[in-house]
Amino acid sequence: MNAFFRDRAALLATVILVGQAVVYYTNPAKEVIPSMAPWSEFPSTVKDWKAVSDTPLDREVLDVLQPDDYLIRDYISGDRNQVASLFVGYFSSRRNGHNPHSPEWCLPGAGWKSLSTRVVSIPIASGTRPLPANEYLIEKGMSKDLVLYWYHQGGRTVSSDLAAQIYALPDLIVHGRTDAALVRIIVPVRGGDVASARIAARDFAGRVYPIIHGRFS
Repeated sequence: MNAFFRDRAALLATVILVGQAVVYYTNPAKEVIPSMAPWSEFPSTVKDWKAVSDTPLDREVLDVLQPDDYLIRDYISGDRNQVASLFVGYFSSRRNGHNPHSPEWCLPGAGWKSLSTRVVSIPIASGTRPLPANEYLIEKGMSKDLVLYWYHQGGRTVSSDLAAQIYALPDLIVHGRTDAALVRIIVPVRGGDVASARIAARDFAGRVYPIIHGRFS
């Protein structure tokens, strides 16, 4: 995403957030905070992928993001040829002003350079509709990663953070919910083989998505 479109997106996001704040604090509807199992209880084995480690967020990052719950967990594929890092940042309510942060805004601040970004559609093994996600290729020094990410807004899945924010208003009015989550998967690109990293990332996304989506249903 170039600077022009990134700035326009940031401005639009600000306008939407201001509009949301007005509705959130003037709408008399009582908000429903769903009962969500701790994300630490997310399965450690997902088909052929097995968890190898959990990582806590740095205090500085945690203070900025302020999620109500989160998970950072590395999984390794059955043939041990690929590692996928899963991050879930969960927010039980948007009415307190806390929202998921786009990786395309956060990762460059951590020194990562964007090489490409596009929206993709990932087939899901369960036969449900394909998963809309962002594919983001980044590099820092000699390291290169493939990133997939998407948003859950209540029971809805979208690739755009702006769409997630927009849907939060009708979700509050109709369902009394504004809970949201950012899901991000990172797979390292080894030896410049982007295609293999893409296959692994999409396979892992297709495995974890039905489990994550089931928590919001």
